[in-house]
Amino acid sequence: MSSQDAIADSDELKSRSTGSNSLFSAFRFDHTGSLKDRLLTALIVLALALGLTLVALMVPYGRILAVAWAGAVAVLSAFEVVRLFARDAVTSAYRKGWGAIHFFVMALPALVASVVGVQAVVEGALNWKLLFVSIVASAQLLMILQTFAGRSRLEDGSRHAEGYAPAFLLVGICAPQLIVIASLPLGVHLVWWLVGVVALNDAGAYFAGKYLGKNKMAPALSPNKTIEGSVAGYVIGVLAGVLLGQVILGGLLSTAALAFVSLVVVISAQAADLSKSYLKRLRGVKDTGAFFPGHGGVLDRFDGMIGAAPAVVLTLLLLGAL
Repeated sequence: MSSQDAIADSDELKSRSTGSNSLFSAFRFDHTGSLKDRLLTALIVLALALGLTLVALMVPYGRILAVAWAGAVAVLSAFEVVRLFARDAVTSAYRKGWGAIHFFVMALPALVASVVGVQAVVEGALNWKLLFVSIVASAQLLMILQTFAGRSRLEDGSRHAEGYAPAFLLVGICAPQLIVIASLPLGVHLVWWLVGVVALNDAGAYFAGKYLGKNKMAPALSPNKTIEGSVAGYVIGVLAGVLLGQVILGGLLSTAALAFVSLVVVISAQAADLSKSYLKRLRGVKDTGAFFPGHGGVLDRFDGMIGAAPAVVLTLLLLGAL
């Protein structure tokens, strides 16, 4: 082999190696919050979600997987909240013991709801009493912790309340309702319906706000949100709720009921998003966590579904569908 042939072969190998590296790099996270990170995360999550959905629908008692997913969302959201606020007021260092206690208190309703949800899948009946007791007990314990936090300085008690009280509304009261939804006979369908309504509301609000928005809705909480975007989210969310409901839920709810619950879901989802933004502003952080590359934490991704879950549960109860 001549030297020129050797050089040509070497260049070809380098070219192949470069092409292979380029191909692999296209499916490698940058961990910079880039668009590529967001798209890769979305693809992975979607693939896992579809796989779990097929198993949940085809396997006996498969809805337990849906309950486990909703329980994980609720518990991880509670962890992210505690990670934000279980810090020393002066040094901002983590207080591990204090954090562990608060995590137990904040996650207690979700843990109990997960047990209740599994029982509902297996036995066919929801233990509302146990779920109610866990939420009330958690609220009572949180009140005790607040008084303990403010025992020496009033401002410490106030700081505790301004973070944990609104967070408890999300992860202690709303999140367990997502677990309840997942445990219902049509739980998997309801979860996907909720995903569709919240996601399309978000998309509608984002694009309308970007191209048509002029009036800020809540600049202190979320500077980029506009009134125009919010209204567009309402319209698109309700339309999506009615159309998706007819396709996914069949005859579970009438068109009027679908429109009503969709409107309440969209209002609740937008309120939950602002509530989460409030929590982040208190700590001065961009995201509640980094669980999803490019997307932030669990609470960042599922705040709308968490906040809207009670609307679904209450509507089903009021209409006698639950």
